[in-house]
Amino acid sequence: MDRHVRDVADRHRGQAHAALAELKDAARSGGNVFAVLMDAARVCSLQQITEAFFEVGGQYRRNV
Repeated sequence: MDRHVRDVADRHRGQAHAALAELKDAARSGGNVFAVLMDAARVCSLQQITEAFFEVGGQYRRNV
């Protein structure tokens, strides 16, 4: 992990946990994830967000 990414993760650890939980809930419920995703992007790495979507994988499908 890049040092900058690690620094951001360390600074926002508590906020990131809450933001990822909200993101997973929105994805599971089939709601609009855009606003929640934008909030998560402020305190989470792309890897954290991607992993959150994979965790709800069978329940989240992006509309194309």
